[in-house]
Amino acid sequence: MDNSILNVEQAVDFLGVSEKTLIKLLREEHIPARKIGREWRFSKEALIKWLSSGDSRNYINKAEIYQISVDESGKSEQLLNNISSNISSLKSTNNIKLILKKLNNDVNIPEDVSLRMSYKQQRDIEKLEFKIYWPQRKEYKIDINQK
Repeated sequence: MDNSILNVEQAVDFLGVSEKTLIKLLREEHIPARKIGREWRFSKEALIKWLSSGDSRNYINKAEIYQISVDESGKSEQLLNNISSNISSLKSTNNIKLILKKLNNDVNIPEDVSLRMSYKQQRDIEKLEFKIYWPQRKEYKIDINQK
């Protein structure tokens, strides 16, 4: 049999990763693969080209370049009240620094934004997330070389 076409198990062995990691790559990366029926197939040559075309800086740059976060623990009712209070504060100023004091500069929420609400089960935790997001603006862009 021609071993230039691999199934999932063979691709796992070839790449030296777990099946879980390969499935994650299929979901999150542009890994060369084709689904035939219910089975994934991989070209050994395409996998080698894909590996050789990668650059570790691309993966580092996918992470948040700048992040300020605050974690609070407590009873759900109190935390929901805290969220409500923070949102009320933001409604009057739109300045994120009001609730995230460690920000270096004022950051104002623009008028047109998107809201994503999601529930996730990830590793050994469950998450309810509310994310307000918008395209990055030049005046707020941080030079990663000056961090």
